[in-house]
Amino acid sequence: MRYFVLIARLIIGSLFVYASIYKIIDPADFSNAIRNYLILPLEWSNIAALTLPWIEFVAGVFLILGVQTRPAALLTTGMLAVFLYAIVYAYATGLDIDCGCFGSAADAEGRVGILHILRDSGFFLVSLVIVLFDRGHFSIEQAVPSLRQREVSPGA
Repeated sequence: MRYFVLIARLIIGSLFVYASIYKIIDPADFSNAIRNYLILPLEWSNIAALTLPWIEFVAGVFLILGVQTRPAALLTTGMLAVFLYAIVYAYATGLDIDCGCFGSAADAEGRVGILHILRDSGFFLVSLVIVLFDRGHFSIEQAVPSLRQREVSPGA
C-alpha cells in the first residue's frame, strides 16, 4: 500500500503544481474563469484568483516532497470536493463555460461536461486515499528525523 500512496501523492501533487502555474502567472484570466461559474460573489473572485493558486502550489509541493502529507492531502481533497461541486453545478445548470482548471479559456480542454465530472471524481478519490492511508513513508520528514513534529506528552 505504501507504494500506491506514494504514487497517489506524486500524481495529486504534480497535478496541483501544474494546475497552479498558469493561474499564478495570469490571475486576471483565472478570476474570469471563477466568475463564469456564478457561485462566488463577484467581489470575491479576485481574492480567490490571487490566493487559491498559491494554496494549490504549496499543497502540491508538500505532497511531492512528503512534508505534512496528511494535512496537504486534506487540503487537496477539500479543494477537489469544491471543484467537483462547481463543475457539477455548472453542468447541471447548463452553463456553457470552460473549466478553467489548467489554463486560459483559449487553451481550455472543452466545455464543462460529464468527462470533467468523472475526471475530478477520480482525482478526489485518489486524494482521499492519501488522507486515509498515508503513513509518512517516502517523505522528507521520515528521511530527516529533526523535521518530524515532536510529540508532546499530555502532562507536559
